[in-house]
Amino acid sequence: MDENVVRQLRSGFAMDLWETIRSAKGTKGERVFRHTMYNEGEVMVFAALFPKKELMEFPDLEEDFAKRLKVFNLLGVATDGQTTMDMFLLGGMNKPFISLGSVQELEKVFDDEPLMAFLDTYFKARGSSIDIMNISHDEFLEAVEREVFANSPMADLGKLEKLFNN
Repeated sequence: MDENVVRQLRSGFAMDLWETIRSAKGTKGERVFRHTMYNEGEVMVFAALFPKKELMEFPDLEEDFAKRLKVFNLLGVATDGQTTMDMFLLGGMNKPFISLGSVQELEKVFDDEPLMAFLDTYFKARGSSIDIMNISHDEFLEAVEREVFANSPMADLGKLEKLFNN
């Protein structure tokens, strides 16, 4: 895996998730938070903040997985809504995620190997051709640019072109 690709994806994911954490700071009594990244038909990919106590109530939780849990955990979940549900332990802390003060602090919580596996699953669910596990940074930037342009309304393409060329 190209370390620059890992760094960019880690940073982008942290910035995206940070908004959910900031919103959660104002919520009283809630213990589980979900950040939906993709939802099409039955297919859903999301990140979720779970206390260990709630996770331990999951049926058929693998012992190895349970041993790695902290008091507060960040999971990546991908499901087809019928037969498959993959869970990735992306990181954990012994204090609530809402106690973090910045995106940079959040990034330090991530475990890169499961994070990249989860993000690879996310890209595949979206039908993306990007293979984040075997791509160079230059190829990654080109692929992202292609996908952004392919999936953007015509009105936004001019703005995006300026962004990529600066």
